[in-house]
Amino acid sequence: MKSLHTFFFLFLLEWTSAFIPVLAGVREFPVPPSAPNRLFYIQRSNNTNTVIYEANLTAGRRLDASDPVSVYWIRYAEQGQRESLSMIQWKLAYGYKHKTANNNSFEIYLNAFKKRTIWVDMQQGKPMALTTINGRKACLQKVFVQLESGSGLMPKVLYVELFGIDPVAGNPVYERMRV
Repeated sequence: MKSLHTFFFLFLLEWTSAFIPVLAGVREFPVPPSAPNRLFYIQRSNNTNTVIYEANLTAGRRLDASDPVSVYWIRYAEQGQRESLSMIQWKLAYGYKHKTANNNSFEIYLNAFKKRTIWVDMQQGKPMALTTINGRKACLQKVFVQLESGSGLMPKVLYVELFGIDPVAGNPVYERMRV
């Protein structure tokens, strides 16, 4: 009977993680305070420091064509201060390249993950970051990167999790990618 309970618990854990992907390590991470121009954020398993992506808007509430997204740290593992990315962090990981998609909409390619396009657009007066999550177009909310522990200066990525919202139905969308 004990093995049946263990099996059921493991099955339930696996099943719920596919629909409500809150893993033990992820629960402990702070959720950055909401901001009107927030697009999404990235957290990594090695510490609570968080990379924030916010839309740069002009006075006319349009995306800034020369620099549509502002990227910075919130250093939760220190004093919670805001800090700019270093040049190496920008070039190798958290920076992006962009190109105009159409009228005030941009395709963003993160330097560390160029395979997945993120479309930054204004919808109903609010900036949004849309990407494909689990085969569906979704509003990207959060990225979690699981690093191999003790992997040194250039940590090895074990998997990446994408969390978003279906913009039509409003349902959560989730994908885990092995790297």
